[in-house]
Amino acid sequence: MAATALTLYDIESHLLALTDSLETVTPDQEQEFLEDFKAALSSAAEKRDRVAHHLAHLEQQQEFAAKEILRLQKFKKDREAAQTRLEGYVSYCIQSQGQGKDGKYKKLEGNTTVMFLRGCPVSVEVTDMDAVPLDYQSATVTLPASRLNDVLNALEDDFREEVLIVSTISRVTDKRAIKVAIEAGVEVPGAALITGKTTLGRK
Repeated sequence: MAATALTLYDIESHLLALTDSLETVTPDQEQEFLEDFKAALSSAAEKRDRVAHHLAHLEQQQEFAAKEILRLQKFKKDREAAQTRLEGYVSYCIQSQGQGKDGKYKKLEGNTTVMFLRGCPVSVEVTDMDAVPLDYQSATVTLPASRLNDVLNALEDDFREEVLIVSTISRVTDKRAIKVAIEAGVEVPGAALITGKTTLGRK
C-alpha cells in the first residue's frame, strides 16, 4: 500500500513498526527498508517526534545498561573478595591441623562435601622489575603516528621489519621464560620461583 493512501493512524503505526524492526533488518534488506522508512517518515511529518522519542529511549536504555554494568562489576568484585577471604580462613583451619604422614594436609569432611588443599604449580614472582634482565621483558611504546613514521624511516630496512612500535612505555616480564631459565639453573635477578603454595578445593 502506498504511503499516501494510508490514514494518519496507519502511517504512525507503520512508522513505529518500521522503527521497532530495525534489529531484524538483514544487509540485503537494508536498501528496501530505507526506502520504506523514508516514505513513512516523509508522510508523517507531525509524527516524527515518535522517532526522536524512540532515539531518546534508546539512549536512556544505554545509560541504564552502562550503570547496571558498573553495578554488576562492583557486585562481582565484592563477591570475589568475599570468596577469597573465606577460602583463606578455611585454608588456615586446614593448615592448622598439620600434615599427615603422607605429607598432605587433612581434609575437612562434611556430610555432603569435602574441602581440601591442593598444591599449586610452581610460579614466578617478580620482586624487582628493574633488576630483571631485558631479555626477559617486553615493552610496548605508544607514539604519535608522525613520530612513529620518523623512527621507522631512521631504521635500517632489515631492522625496521623486526620493530613493532605499538606517549608512555609499558613493560611486562616473560614469566614463562624466567621459569624455564631458573629451572635450568640460570639465575634471573629480580625474580624467584614460588613453591609450596596451595589452593582450596571442594568436592
